[in-house]
Parts: sequence; C-alpha cells; structure tokens
Amino acid sequence: MNRVLFFATDRPIHVGSYRIWVNDLSQYLKSCGVPCEITGNLEEACASDHEIIICSKADAALAPTFMSPVRKVGIINLSADSKVRPDFVIVGSIEEQISLSYHKNVFLFPLIEKMYQSAEHYKKHVNNDVLRVGFHGSCSHLGKFDFGLKQALEALDRELNLELLVVTAPQPFNWRTGAPNIKNVIIKQWNFNTVRNDLLSCDIGVVPNVTSIDVSKDSDSLSVDLGRYSTDYVTRFKNKSNAGRNFVFHQLGIPVIADLTPSNLHILGNPDCGFVAQNTESWYKALIELRDVSKRQQVANSAKKEFDRLYNPVQWARRLYNNIKEI
Repeated sequence: MNRVLFFATDRPIHVGSYRIWVNDLSQYLKSCGVPCEITGNLEEACASDHEIIICSKADAALAPTFMSPVRKVGIINLSADSKVRPDFVIVGSIEEQISLSYHKNVFLFPLIEKMYQSAEHYKKHVNNDVLRVGFHGSCSHLGKFDFGLKQALEALDRELNLELLVVTAPQPFNWRTGAPNIKNVIIKQWNFNTVRNDLLSCDIGVVPNVTSIDVSKDSDSLSVDLGRYSTDYVTRFKNKSNAGRNFVFHQLGIPVIADLTPSNLHILGNPDCGFVAQNTESWYKALIELRDVSKRQQVANSAKKEFDRLYNPVQWARRLYNNIKEI
C-alpha cells in the first residue's frame, strides 16, 4: 500500500480542519490498513519517501516544496483563491467540490467528527420544564438567525419556557445582527473538553447558514420569459458550506432544524430525519413540532440511523485513499 504522510506544522485540536482531516482522518486510514504518519518537520517531510503527502489547510503554501514526479501531494480545504496547484484537493462538501472544480482532482471527505462517535454519548430525551435549543459553530454564522429563526424563537418564547444555548468561538463578541429578543440566552465558549456535554444538554439543534434575499419588490429582476418570479428563493452561502454542524447533532441524538443549504438535504431531505426551514413560519412550525419528547427521540433516532448508513468514516476514508491512488 502507498504510505501517507500528513504535514501539519501546528496541531490545534480545537481547529476543525486539523481535528477532522488530519487527526481523525489519519486514524480512519489506519483502520483501512493504510500506513499513516503525521509530522510538522519540514526537513523530514521533504526527505521522506512517502508516496502521498497531505498538507494541512494552514500549510497550503508549502505544498509545492513536496511536489515531485514520484509522489502525490494534496491540500486540505484549499482556499478558492489560492494559486497553488497540488495533485489533489480534499474538501468537505459538494458545494466546495464544485467551487474548486478547476483543480484536476477534488476529493470529498465529509466532516465526520470522531469525538462524537461513541454510542455512550447519545441523548435519551425526557420531558423538561424548559425547552433548550442549541447552536454550535463560529460566531460568523450567528447573523444568519436574522432570516426567520430569530423571529420564530421570539414567538416561541412568548408561549413556553425557552432557552437558547450558543456554543461558539471566538469570544468575547457583540452579537447584534440576528440576536433574538428572548429571556434566556446562554453563550458559552467552544471548548474541546466540554462541548460534547454542552450540546447534550440541548433538546433541539438549529443550524442556520444561508442569507435569504427578498426579491418580491425588485421588479427589475423579475421576468416571466426568464422564469424569474417574485416568489423565487434567492439565497447566498459560502462555497465551503457543509453539513458538519448537523452531523454533530445527528451523532449525539439531537433532532435538527436546518436551512436550505444543499448538503443539509442529504439527510434532512427525508422528513423522518429532521426539518428544513427557510422563513419564520417554517422555523416556528418545526420548533413547535419538536416540543413533543417522543417526536424528538423518533427524529433523532431516524437521523442517526441514516447518518450511520451514509457517513461511515472508514468507508469514506477508503474511498478517498483509492481516489488518490488512482491519480
């Protein structure tokens, strides 16, 4: 078998790109029988006789240093504006894969987190006096609450005891756009050692990502001949959009409401597995339906079953390795 060397000058376990695509992926590849090592020593990496070198996202600029006719060099999560042209790129979603399709080889390995895979950390839902809704991820996503989720939470807060738990980084920050005007908002710093238990305290997970654009009043953009109507969806999302935040909730047994980001639909397109929302009414209806504890458990269990079927990390690692080997 070809040997794989991951090159990462820094190994921050709290950074998702390192944690998933270096730390976790190297272990998944070893489970497939692929010899793997990790190094941050540039001289050692240049002198190595590994047939495959995979550079961390932070070390993309160093990839040309390793390129030669006798090895294949790849980069994790490469920026779309990078001028580096490696032998292959590893991405986390179809959205990102398409955006980088000008590279010759772009291979998908989804954001499957090993730290949430244990069956012992799976939520058993019970009735509580308070319904806790949870968000996790970068604070850059919090502004997306403004497109329906904020208003839905405010409506729900008037009807029952509601808490919103936000687990995010970096902190401190001043959340203005999208912040719901509700009584109980708890903001916690994302921490590798505590995030799992923080999320397990939640009854429902929410994953806002897109920016919705209202075209109903923009008559200049409407055209029956071109099939452009005032009721069209017009959304904006990053090229690196992915379903990774959903996955964490699926793995922990927490039902998810997410928006129309394409990757979300691979699991949530099945209505047994969760809810897709895009405006105030759809966010609100999903939250109302998930007040019922038996519904929460049923949805969470269905989503976990589908996640395990579609996102076995060892199978994805094997597919990735075979794709690289065939270059």
